[in-house]
Amino acid sequence: MIKVFKLINGEELISEVKESGVGYEMTSPASIMMQQTPDGKVGVGIAPYMPYASGKVTLHRTAIAGEAEADQKMANEY
Repeated sequence: MIKVFKLINGEELISEVKESGVGYEMTSPASIMMQQTPDGKVGVGIAPYMPYASGKVTLHRTAIAGEAEADQKMANEY
């Protein structure tokens, strides 16, 4: 399942996840960032989250302000 997270520090992440005891085990997590497109509109960009980590990344429940399943368009972008 691909989920989107809003963290308590304001960051937004997208990742394929599996629930674990303390939160979620993320595979290839990415940061979601708002960015301006060349035509002046606002778009969404994604970049690797913790690109130097090897293996899966654990996201603790205490760091999450909100979560939802990713909409199809965002999941396809990911």
